[in-house]
Amino acid sequence: MRKAKFYLLACIFVIVISSGAIWLFESVTGDKPYSDGWEPPKPSRAEIEEACHKHITEAEAKATEAIKRRAGEFSEFIDSRKSGAKPLSKDIVSFYGKWRAVKPYLPFTKSDGHKEYVIKKFDEHIFTKEQFAAVARRAIEGSVKDLESIENELAVALKQEILGRSLAPDEVPIATEKFKEAVKRLVEASQRDAAKSAGSLVVSEVAAQVAMQVFVRLGVSAGILTASAANSWWSFGAALVIGVVVDIIWERIDDPAGDIEHEIISALDKLSSDASSAIEEEMTKVISDRTKLWNKTVTVILP
Repeated sequence: MRKAKFYLLACIFVIVISSGAIWLFESVTGDKPYSDGWEPPKPSRAEIEEACHKHITEAEAKATEAIKRRAGEFSEFIDSRKSGAKPLSKDIVSFYGKWRAVKPYLPFTKSDGHKEYVIKKFDEHIFTKEQFAAVARRAIEGSVKDLESIENELAVALKQEILGRSLAPDEVPIATEKFKEAVKRLVEASQRDAAKSAGSLVVSEVAAQVAMQVFVRLGVSAGILTASAANSWWSFGAALVIGVVVDIIWERIDDPAGDIEHEIISALDKLSSDASSAIEEEMTKVISDRTKLWNKTVTVILP
């Protein structure tokens, strides 16, 4: 009986102490920010703008990495064709190849017949103009599409930053479209050709502009490319590039001590380096111009 009383008194004591502690805590804290209705303070416009510019910097870095990857893929294609250098060199120094080298000196024969033979064998063992054009097109258009995808991701990130919440699935396409419209308005208001070029949202247009500059840097005349039809100048430009490579090889064909296979590989190495650098540098210009537009667009879309 005495034990039961002791336990009862102990329970009453614990309840009293707990109730007193709760009362004391509530009286001290009152209706403080710990209550259910508390909301964190909203960031200022300057803080939101700073966060948006950080997203843009990250998007620019991501785009740069994507371009390097695409340019690397182009180089890998050319490097993979080096194995054709040996059979090509064998054809050039074969009996028939030597006959084709002598034949142009005979009366009533084509003076460039031997060079045509080398180009034909180049197509057979290395790559054709169609293959080269296809790989160049894939690398350049792929770079532009990567940039477009990154821009879409950026549009969503910026909208979420401004709203302070994640977007619902049905809000994502709206956010990307609104951002593109804002960029387009800035481009249309600009008087600079660079801005208009960078602001184009059509993949084929941007790719064509970049490809034109890449081919020019590889030794193809801009005038010749401009005069060609829009749907054929990729292959036409590729054919001229192959001609430049064959010219490099051709300079060594008449040297009996020369190593033709080595010259072919050296020419391909130069083409690989020059072409990939041209793609990377020309696309970097596009990214730089697009980044400037992104930063300007932020000031427009911020409330």
